[in-house]
Amino acid sequence: MAIIREKKRDKFKKFWTRYSKFTKAAFVLVLALFVLCACTIGGFNGGGGSCYIAKGESVYFYLDYQNGKTLDKVYLNMGSAYTEVGSAYTVELRSASASTTSSSASWSSSYGLGKVTLANIWSDEETAGSNYNWVQVRDMGASALTSARRVIRLTASCDMLVNEVVFVDTEGNVIPAYVEYNAVRGFFNANSSYNWDVYGTFFRTQPEEVKNLIDAQQNYTEGDTAYSNFTQDEMYTLMQIENIVELGGRVSEESVYNADTDHGGLAVLPYVLSTLLFGRSAFGLRIVSVLFTAATVWMVWLLARELFARGDKKQEGWAFLTACLFTGGGLALTVGRLGLYLPMLAFLIVGSFYFMYRFFDRGISAEKPAKSACNILVSGLLFALAVAADPKMLLAGVGIVALFIAGAVRLERAYAAKRQALRAELRAANGQESSREAMLENAAQSEKQAAELAGELSYARRLVYILFFAVFAIGTFLLVVLTALPSFSVFARLYEADASSPQLGIFTYIGRMFGDAFTLTNTTAYSAGNALNAFGWFLGLKGATLFSATGEETYIALNAQLNIAMALTALIGFLFLTAYAIAYAVTGGKKGAYATERTPVVLRAYFVLLAGLVSSLLPYLFAGQASTAHALLFCAFYLPFIPLMFYAVSSRNAPVCGSLFGMAMTKAKWVLAALSALYAVLFVLTVPMVFCIPLSVSAAAGMFGWTSFINNGWYRM
Repeated sequence: MAIIREKKRDKFKKFWTRYSKFTKAAFVLVLALFVLCACTIGGFNGGGGSCYIAKGESVYFYLDYQNGKTLDKVYLNMGSAYTEVGSAYTVELRSASASTTSSSASWSSSYGLGKVTLANIWSDEETAGSNYNWVQVRDMGASALTSARRVIRLTASCDMLVNEVVFVDTEGNVIPAYVEYNAVRGFFNANSSYNWDVYGTFFRTQPEEVKNLIDAQQNYTEGDTAYSNFTQDEMYTLMQIENIVELGGRVSEESVYNADTDHGGLAVLPYVLSTLLFGRSAFGLRIVSVLFTAATVWMVWLLARELFARGDKKQEGWAFLTACLFTGGGLALTVGRLGLYLPMLAFLIVGSFYFMYRFFDRGISAEKPAKSACNILVSGLLFALAVAADPKMLLAGVGIVALFIAGAVRLERAYAAKRQALRAELRAANGQESSREAMLENAAQSEKQAAELAGELSYARRLVYILFFAVFAIGTFLLVVLTALPSFSVFARLYEADASSPQLGIFTYIGRMFGDAFTLTNTTAYSAGNALNAFGWFLGLKGATLFSATGEETYIALNAQLNIAMALTALIGFLFLTAYAIAYAVTGGKKGAYATERTPVVLRAYFVLLAGLVSSLLPYLFAGQASTAHALLFCAFYLPFIPLMFYAVSSRNAPVCGSLFGMAMTKAKWVLAALSALYAVLFVLTVPMVFCIPLSVSAAAGMFGWTSFINNGWYRM
């Protein structure tokens, strides 16, 4: 056994020593981000299953009061309400009087009960959305119900899905509630104050799914932070999940069916799976985004390593810095921790860029052409998934296609260089020969090699172009269709004149879905205040408020904003490198005054990042209602301009000006260290708004209120 353990240790040691210190550091960074986010996204306090209640219909509860306690509070966890988003709707609570002699039911809205007004995602009447959050709808106070009133009726003002109803006594304990006929009948028999012939009818006709209203009784919570509440943007994701999983084929002519039309069919499917595993809780919804955010950080590291340190592990520190900036830049810890599809898009597009850049950089291997062509295959699959998740990502393909074209041109030039080398070898060989026979032999050998080279090129061309077309065109089409199928009933309710009798085909649905995705229609109470032209992300001066709660002299909000110092430094880096690229081109290129040993790396990285910037901006350029919250993908290509700028101005022969933590420092590195310290200070100051920690208004204004120079109505204190 000792020998076996020793062998295992040796294998692990060999495996671990294969990787550089910065690769290990990047892995630790990704793991730390995942653990931090997973521990701060919220708990498992979901509302359980759902019960569909049609407009004007009611469900009934029998309360089993314990030890003479009285009903003090009522909590609801609402699902989708099938009325206009931005409007208010009501549910009505009434209690039944107990009478064995009454031949009909007697319902009262007194004793602290009655109509409750709720907001569908948001409304002018009730700004805070009630969907999927635990809402205290009644505090009975002096009107607390006694055990004499055990039967409660809940009536819907519109078609809706209700997740849970919880009744709490004066000591804060959940009062056991029963809804199923067989369970309630025993209690009625034990309590002769109710006429079973009258009230038993209500429970006999309850739908089977009414049991879902009491399947998560201990999950109710009270709180005003995003840790215990969903944001309005997340409510759209949950609504889409319910549209697919819970609503089924139900259709009502009087209902307004809403859907998350800002994305494609794939976007919600991972969240469907996670909520089936962990429940429709904050953790169950958000853990998918955390996984994609962590994966995006790793992909940013890989892309930056290819750009900065291909073949030179000493330069991997620049790639690690890039991953750190993206992680702490402001959006990975806000947008990346919410149940939104944006982290998925960031991972897929950055991944597609990474693998296509590998094709551009490495081309097609003559020894293993199929294996090296897998870079195109994986890039295409990731891009196809991105388009299936959001049709707007078709525009993000501009940069990826540009990289492919550049790689194909580079491939042609590589083979052209090989042909020229063969001709040069033939001329050199025949130049030393005097025998005609030997010259002919050399020419024949050269022609044979040229034919083999032409065959290699022909095969490489077919492989590259067929694979590109098969994956980027056919693959994208197939994935879009396949991932749209689970949403067929959703499309029918959205696009059919009579959803109960669909007339349109799936391809018509998909066409309309594509069109809808290019307009951001998932409005929230913050939409207009957060809206910002996509080019405004370059400055990052406006934050997007995704959650806020009212508090007396207390600021409670979750704001998504780029670290203001990083945003401005990256802008300087972008402008500096753009000027450098222009100056390099107009002053003679490789032979000009601006050519240095690092120029090839700098220019290649600049054009790849520029392609990424354009690709991240185009999908939202004309979408309307876009905000900083949509800029997670943008940050993956924008923030790397900071390390690239310092890499460009650094020189291996620069004089050393002291050391920091044992590392030799140049003037450029001292400036970068000072900026990194500033980034860290600003990050610490914005921690309360990143993690939705309540603060006094004055403290919030002093710590981070000044970082947003454009008032969105919630951010500026």
